[in-house]
Amino acid sequence: MAKVLVTHINPHLDDICGIWLFKKFHPQFKDAQVEFISASHDKAGQETADRVFVGTGGGRFDEHKEGLDTCAGSLVYEYLKEQGFIPSGLTQKALEKLVSWNKLIDTGKAPNNQFDEFSIQSFIRTKANSNETSQKSVALGREILDRVLKVLKRKEQSLLDWEKRVEFESEFGKSYAVISETVDREFVREQGRDLFLMYNPKYPAVQFFAPEADIEAIYKKVKELDPKADWFLHQSHHMVICGSSSAPDSKPTKLSFEQLIEVAKSA
Repeated sequence: MAKVLVTHINPHLDDICGIWLFKKFHPQFKDAQVEFISASHDKAGQETADRVFVGTGGGRFDEHKEGLDTCAGSLVYEYLKEQGFIPSGLTQKALEKLVSWNKLIDTGKAPNNQFDEFSIQSFIRTKANSNETSQKSVALGREILDRVLKVLKRKEQSLLDWEKRVEFESEFGKSYAVISETVDREFVREQGRDLFLMYNPKYPAVQFFAPEADIEAIYKKVKELDPKADWFLHQSHHMVICGSSSAPDSKPTKLSFEQLIEVAKSA
């Protein structure tokens, strides 16, 4: 029998999160239809193994009967985890963060609402009350949550890669070098050092980054050692880049990770 997920018209982020979790991780609900009803709390008797209510209806995944300390997304996630449908490792760690973030928003405990107008929960909800607009909200929300999960998984992988970093001293101060496909400027900014060397073997791509210092000297040095590579000195003089996902056709450097560290030490 076809599976159906039911939520209320004009769903919130939390309702969409519950639907997304079901469709992404429950093998029997991957292709489930999504239906919308007027918000109610007396439909629990209509819930079956094939027709599940999320965030409304008064059933297992309706948080309104649970008090203020949970939400639909959390209820769905805990159920899926109990059933063994949530993968272990990076995916589970990332999902824990995503579900916690969704819960903070839905329970009104998010620490900062200064930019609410630019938030995910604001722009996926149209305030319209038709089936068509509700379906569009669910589709958009699911796509965004897919991307949020990828970002969080990259962060978890970055934390693992960061454990293998190389620490050294340079003319710019305390410096770190790391080989990783996921570590980026946003990540290293949190680490509080003076110079970072990020080597991505995928392209390959190289980036020197100094939050405060002018690193034109590094640019001159790598241009001297490997003039055929497509080195780029950012106008801020805080970044020296060779190759990236934004420039897949650029000519990569022939310099090894170890040689690049020596450049940073001697520039």
